[in-house]
This record gives sequence, C-alpha cells and structure tokens, in this order.
Amino acid sequence: AVGGLEARLDPERFIRIHRSTILRRDLVRRLRHDGLGAWSVELGGGEALRVGRTYLDRVKAMAGR
Repeated sequence: AVGGLEARLDPERFIRIHRSTILRRDLVRRLRHDGLGAWSVELGGGEALRVGRTYLDRVKAMAGR
C-alpha cells in the first residue's frame, strides 16, 4: 500500500526517509548526525524524524552531502 502511494507521488516533491515515512522535501530544514551512525531530518517546527539506513544515501544526496 505505501509502495503504491510512493509510486504516485512526485519524486521532485516527496522523499522516503524511513520504511514508514514519506515527507514533502520542502518541510525538511536540515539533516543531522545523531551519533553512532544514526541520522535524522529536522522539520521546520523543530521536530526530528529518524532516517532509516536504507534511505540515508538518498536523503544525504537531497541535502547536498
């Protein structure tokens, strides 16, 4: 179900950061390293969401790292 949703979303506007999380790219304010290989994205309101290891390279590319 979620995979079907991801296929219908514009990849220029949305990015999967975790197996259960797809975000609008414009909501991501920064990528941060939490230590021991863990990364998260910080949203405009200060909320942080964990980035899954599987999706980290894609998220880093979006963030320009």
